[in-house]
Amino acid sequence: MSGWSLNSKKEVQHINGYTLTLNEGSWAEPKDLRPSVPKSLNLNPLETVRQMREGLEFARDNSGVK
Repeated sequence: MSGWSLNSKKEVQHINGYTLTLNEGSWAEPKDLRPSVPKSLNLNPLETVRQMREGLEFARDNSGVK
């Protein structure tokens, strides 16, 4: 899952620009997530879901929340 970084306690970003923001809950049990996909990044629905899953896994594993 390389390519991900924590921008803050509530935001992770992939090197391709895909950003996932946690609005409510925790990374282990999110209640409200906001994905942000750059216009230049053309993802099909399956790729979009994969990015969200990878971002969630990265945030859970690296935010100190299990």
